[in-house]
Amino acid sequence: MSGQGEEKLLGDFVKGRFLFLEDFCQRNGLDVAGTNRAVQAEALRLAEDPARQAFFRDQVFNGPVLATTLYPEWVDRILLQALSNILKGPGAPLHTTSSKVSCIPFEAGRFNARRQAASVFRPFFQGKTPENWLTHGFFMVLRRCYGDGFAGKGKVVEVGPNHYQVHIDNDGVPQASRMECSTGVGYIYEGLLLTGAKDPLVTHTQCRSESPGPDRVCIYDVTWK
Repeated sequence: MSGQGEEKLLGDFVKGRFLFLEDFCQRNGLDVAGTNRAVQAEALRLAEDPARQAFFRDQVFNGPVLATTLYPEWVDRILLQALSNILKGPGAPLHTTSSKVSCIPFEAGRFNARRQAASVFRPFFQGKTPENWLTHGFFMVLRRCYGDGFAGKGKVVEVGPNHYQVHIDNDGVPQASRMECSTGVGYIYEGLLLTGAKDPLVTHTQCRSESPGPDRVCIYDVTWK
């Protein structure tokens, strides 16, 4: 098993996971340093493969985590599960089908949307209406981080007033999972709030990211008032 794998521009997302950890600890009265050490140990345990464990030690825990840093997608997936196991316990849910039901990946997605809207991806949010952000700004984020090939396969379908469906094609993305789709639910939900949507609702009841067949298109149903 390779310790690398195909790399994406996920540096700012990975950075956001550690900032989310710090924010969570501060809001819940937890020791930041001790919790961070526990998350790192859990990530190494989940990584299992020695090459991936070495990658975490050298490139993630002890290397510079910059917005321009490339990481294999499994880095973020393992970090999200480690965060959930430590912050909420190993039996905590790793995914959700609705923005009405929280989990750690969902909250991590919301957190990154908030901080990126005020920093690295500000132009993709600033001055956007909910419709414009959902149909253009959100896909600019996907294009910036995952590349033209991935973002270009996605689409947004208008169902009715303030009602859209976001189609994400996971074909060729072996690391895609329901947990990562839950970060998408959180990201879309928070992005809509940030651009002025009232009472947004994001549902993802039929996740196909882990489908063994050729159809791996996930559809997020999105509404607001």
